[in-house]
Amino acid sequence: MKKQMLVILTVLMAILLGVGFVAAQDAKKMDKDKMKKDMMMDMDAMKSGPHHSVMMAYKQNVLTFAKTLRDMSKGGKLADVDLARNAFAEIKQSMEKMEAIQQSHMTKMSPEMREKMKPMMEKMQADKVAVKEHVLALEKALQADSPDALEVEKHATALVSQLEKMSMSDKKKEMPDKMKN
Repeated sequence: MKKQMLVILTVLMAILLGVGFVAAQDAKKMDKDKMKKDMMMDMDAMKSGPHHSVMMAYKQNVLTFAKTLRDMSKGGKLADVDLARNAFAEIKQSMEKMEAIQQSHMTKMSPEMREKMKPMMEKMQADKVAVKEHVLALEKALQADSPDALEVEKHATALVSQLEKMSMSDKKKEMPDKMKN
C-alpha cells in the first residue's frame, strides 16, 4: 500500500511539474508576443510621426539628387561641374538636416524606448555609415579643379544603390509575413 501511494505521489508530482513547465513556457511565449506587439505599435507610432516623415522627405531628396549626379556623370563626362556641385550641396544639406532631426528625436526618446529600439538603431547606424562613405567620396571628387566624372558616377551610383536598398528593407518590414520571400 505504501509503495502504491509512493508511486501515485511520484506520478502526481511529475504531472504537476510538467503542467507547471508548460504553463511557464506559455507565459514566456505570451510575454514575447506582447513585447513584439508593443514594439510594432511603437514602430507604427514612430513611422507616423513628424520626425520620420520629414526625415523620409530628406532621404528622398538625397536619392533624387544622387540619381541626378549619377546621370550627369554617365559616359565619363561631367558637362556642368557647377551644376554637379550644386546637386551635391543639396545632398550634403539634406544629410545634415536628417542628422539633426534624428538627434533631436533621440533626445526626446525615453531610455526604455531607446533600449527597445537598439537593434534597429544599430542597423540604421550601419546604413548611415555606408551612405556617409559615398557622400564623403563624392565631396572629395567634386572638390577637384576638374572632377573625375567616372569617380562621381561610381559613388553616386553606390549612394543610389544604398539608399534604394534601405528603402526596400523598410518596405519589406511593413509587408505581412505571408508576402515576404
